[in-house]
Amino acid sequence: MAALRLPFAVSRVYSSPLLRVRQTIQALALGEAVLDARLMEQYWGRWEGLTREQIFAQHGEDAFVKAGSQRGEAFRPLGGESTGELHARVGAFLKDAASSDGDAVAVAHLGVLRAAYTLATGWNMGAAMPADLDVSKILVLSLGANGTPKIEALNLEFVSF
Repeated sequence: MAALRLPFAVSRVYSSPLLRVRQTIQALALGEAVLDARLMEQYWGRWEGLTREQIFAQHGEDAFVKAGSQRGEAFRPLGGESTGELHARVGAFLKDAASSDGDAVAVAHLGVLRAAYTLATGWNMGAAMPADLDVSKILVLSLGANGTPKIEALNLEFVSF
């Protein structure tokens, strides 16, 4: 990441407070970031930190189905945050971000990126992740006055310097 930069300038930087995200911001030389807990990854409750295989071993091969994996926003990892709750907090962040002037970047986690994509497209998260969403690249959104996101660029590349 230290050899990469955003392909555009921003006046504001928002970050999940988790260390790995703050380290990414530092590597990308984005400067000071406003830490916002709404950009944290979905809380996985008793599954937090476990691999998929460990979850299956502890809770059965149907653990994700029992947790609602086919029900989109109703999916709730055992003792964790539902996908709908994640969408609500990401939506609240986007609404607040839309109320400030200038372009901004939010550096966050996979679940937050997927939530923003879902809010922009209406993707039913009960289905497989869309093939056109490359989570290793940049998702550019424009925000309506109420924070409603619209995709402006999908899979934008970082630039090397």
